[in-house]
Amino acid sequence: VNTGDYGRSTGEDFLDLLKALQEVEGIERYRISSIEPNLLREDIIAFISSGTKFQPHFHIPLQSGCDTVLAGMRRRYNSRMFAEKIKMIRRYMGDVFFGIDVIVGFPGEGEQEFAQTRAFLEEEIRPAAIHVFPYSRRANTDAAAMRNQVPEIVKTYRVGILMQLSERLHDAYCSRFAGSEQEVLFESTQKGGKMFGYTGNYIKVERPYKAELIGQIVKVLL
Repeated sequence: VNTGDYGRSTGEDFLDLLKALQEVEGIERYRISSIEPNLLREDIIAFISSGTKFQPHFHIPLQSGCDTVLAGMRRRYNSRMFAEKIKMIRRYMGDVFFGIDVIVGFPGEGEQEFAQTRAFLEEEIRPAAIHVFPYSRRANTDAAAMRNQVPEIVKTYRVGILMQLSERLHDAYCSRFAGSEQEVLFESTQKGGKMFGYTGNYIKVERPYKAELIGQIVKVLL
């Protein structure tokens, strides 16, 4: 899925879709998900930042912080472009919640390539969450025929390393908002007498269940 490719076959544009969504009555929140960085144009970012409905939360696939691995995956971007788009969004929107997809163990990803990805995440872009997936070899794909396949035990180890990093980054991100007042949209989920909701920047909040708050946006002190 790549939402930024919307309209390629019809001559429409992703920005046109965002403008139309902004005008829909009865929907107060939208989140941008699964859009590749090469399609995040500045005019799109500027529009998102100018309205009230699009939340400061982006889910963007990185897959690797190593340009050699990205080239092997035939991605339409490199790590420099990715970092520039993250910086641009932060200039427009401040301390945004970034959820980043990463694949570990792609053929040819050695220790050096993995270290580059880890450093890029931890030192360069510092997302709020990393969604980590081990590369899965699929028949009849170019990647399946590549040399230097990574052993499963190594993939599992690397997944664990990045999941630990994700926990640290997420804790650091959430702690920056401790003591602040945020608007939380509460959902209908009830578990153990609790209900859950999310701030605009996707921080999860829980409180004692109260049916009348379902679907409501409430100011909460974090």
